[in-house]
Amino acid sequence: MKIWDSFVRVYHWSQVALLGSLWYTAEEGLMEWHFTLAYLLMALLGTRIIWGLIGSDTARFSHFVTSPKKAINYLSIEKKGKLSHSIGHNPAGGYMVLGLFFLLSLQLITGLFSNDDILSEGPLASLISYDMSGFLTQIHHQNFDVLLGFIGLHIAAVFLYRLKGINLIKPMLTGSAELTGNSPKMKHSIFAWLIFTVIFLIIYFFWASEVISYLF
Repeated sequence: MKIWDSFVRVYHWSQVALLGSLWYTAEEGLMEWHFTLAYLLMALLGTRIIWGLIGSDTARFSHFVTSPKKAINYLSIEKKGKLSHSIGHNPAGGYMVLGLFFLLSLQLITGLFSNDDILSEGPLASLISYDMSGFLTQIHHQNFDVLLGFIGLHIAAVFLYRLKGINLIKPMLTGSAELTGNSPKMKHSIFAWLIFTVIFLIIYFFWASEVISYLF
């Protein structure tokens, strides 16, 4: 059955590529590219959050955000080796998605106010004091380390499932999985990309036009 629409899949793998690219551009001091890629990720994340409210069944928060008790019970079952392939995110995975969205949002928001004490600063850094900008810059750096740990935990969980015979990567590539039950309703991803276009244009006209024009 179809369990992931094309926007969710493109978002997932774009997120992987963009995070790696953001790390590289920051390490190499390629700040124009760093800001451009961050704006792209911001538009994608904003679209994904909206898609979590109005998108396909498996993309919606209402589908995968459960009570903490249900998530803990699911983890207890996992410890007993009774892993199963869920239609969409499982109860524990749902909290991992929320955690990832929170950390990404924190990373992007603090980046808007950050500075490197040399030449580059976020588009909103001038709206706050130098000390506050420095504080948010510190959070920006430290939060990325937390984000890396969170991603490592996610990768470990995917490999654990693979060792138990459950392939979570293939459905995120193809969109389909061999499961039984009622098929989730899919929304056409063109609506998600329209939302993305609107968000990216807003970001472009408010913040990104200068840096993107410099690059291209």
